[in-house]
Amino acid sequence: MIKKIYHILIILILTSCGYTPIYNSPNKSDYKINIIEKSGNKLINNLIISEIKGISNPQSKTIFNLKINTVFEKIIVSKDVKGTVSDYQLILRSNFVITKGDTIDTISFVEKQNIKNTSDIFEQKNYEDTIKRNFVTSLVRKLNLELLTKK
Repeated sequence: MIKKIYHILIILILTSCGYTPIYNSPNKSDYKINIIEKSGNKLINNLIISEIKGISNPQSKTIFNLKINTVFEKIIVSKDVKGTVSDYQLILRSNFVITKGDTIDTISFVEKQNIKNTSDIFEQKNYEDTIKRNFVTSLVRKLNLELLTKK
């Protein structure tokens, strides 16, 4: 009996405290993003544009113009005794120039991850593509949070 009362009390307190998750708020994407320029890695830029379309609201009156510049690097970190590459570091550097009215802001993000080299080239390429998609998802989430603070 005491457990039931305790659970009901917790539910009542949590439902009336005003807590709402940031990604679940109704005004989370109350802005439109126009991509006016893109440069750098084409695959990364296309992935970013695809993710941005998901958070942009075409009917919004708040408009952000965005310039995207991305650089993707695959750096050799270590080699084995034979001179064969054993570890890589994947780095994605991205710069966003955000224009809203007369205000211009520049935001930069860097994503890094170390990976081991595998003998299967197809598997290695698929793994790198997965990492690129994860980098882009992370970047767009960070960009979304920045744009929410600039509204």
